[in-house]
Amino acid sequence: MYLEMITQWHIQRRGNDLILGLGTENAVLDVVSNSSLLTNCLTMLEAPPKRRLEYTQMGTFGNFEITLNLHHDDTISIFIDGPDFEPSRNQSAAIWVDKLQLCKILKEVLAGGNSC
Repeated sequence: MYLEMITQWHIQRRGNDLILGLGTENAVLDVVSNSSLLTNCLTMLEAPPKRRLEYTQMGTFGNFEITLNLHHDDTISIFIDGPDFEPSRNQSAAIWVDKLQLCKILKEVLAGGNSC
């Protein structure tokens, strides 16, 4: 696991939907989401630790769901869940990001901010 620092972020809004673009040194991810999903993400991140894997839907990337994971050791990962396929395979792409930094970004987005 390699923790990525988010070096930039950007929001595009359209009605109730938004695209949250997150950029790190090694990855770029656009998450189609909304305030409700991002509020759920922030609530999970700010809750007292439960020391087990917790997760919630963060949004989508194309047809694929994006899941925000809070791991037992308080690390954060964002997974693009791969396609359903028969026979089944576990396909996904992921980045691990700083929890405090992501919380700060989610707060700014939910307060109406547009970018850093």
